[in-house]
Amino acid sequence: MNKIRILIANPAGNITIFVLDHFEPSQYQSIASQLLAMTELKGEQVAFVADENTMHMCGMEFCGNASRAFALMTAQKQGIAGYGQVEINVSGCDQPLSVEVNTENQFTRIGMPPPLRIEKWEEGGLPRGSYLVDMDGIMHIVVRDMAPTLEHFNEIKDLVDKKFDPPAMGVMFFNTTAGTLTPVVYVKEVNTTYFEGSCGSGTTAVAAAFSADEPDGSYRFTLPQPAGTITATVDKVQGEVKAVYIEGTVSLSEVMEVEVVSP
Repeated sequence: MNKIRILIANPAGNITIFVLDHFEPSQYQSIASQLLAMTELKGEQVAFVADENTMHMCGMEFCGNASRAFALMTAQKQGIAGYGQVEINVSGCDQPLSVEVNTENQFTRIGMPPPLRIEKWEEGGLPRGSYLVDMDGIMHIVVRDMAPTLEHFNEIKDLVDKKFDPPAMGVMFFNTTAGTLTPVVYVKEVNTTYFEGSCGSGTTAVAAAFSADEPDGSYRFTLPQPAGTITATVDKVQGEVKAVYIEGTVSLSEVMEVEVVSP
């Protein structure tokens, strides 16, 4: 057994375990599986700090919430007091991300990579107004007023896998009456499905989908989710989504040590 250093981040309830010691990507799955099995940590996903400004998700997917948390961690390491801006590199995104942070109130606002594709997707009997949003690193299906059950998720996942087979995918179940979002996310590399407390990239997908048929302008969406609320802002120019920002608070634990079996 080896001791490793970890930190628990809580970006709007999407509990993320950050591994602070260096591991090779080939070792990620073994370490992550052990950490997720530690129920006392209450983790939904695992991220690995590759260097001082680079973070990898376990399945090398993209994650907006983990990116927000890593930005706050980076700002604290850099000694930023109060408001500042940091640039980070994250898996599933081929360009650095610029993040506004406030270390005093633990607020973060991140410019998300714009979706590669937004299209209506009503295959397999999905409700009218369903959308596919491809974010290069994760693909989301946005559905309205469908019960957020594992059965419905797996039905939609099968449709997506047959046509696209993405490395990670989510179904964003939006309740139009309550105005709430229930995110369910699958990561292929580690074969995990989670009903997440919140989802940053999923929030981006919902905001982009709901702006798709709107005229040029700026649109703001506040989306309550099972364990927290994320606000997204969409900028549309010449009929296209040019920028999406998500924002909210992040809490970080103290660094702790846990024991794992070496991969």
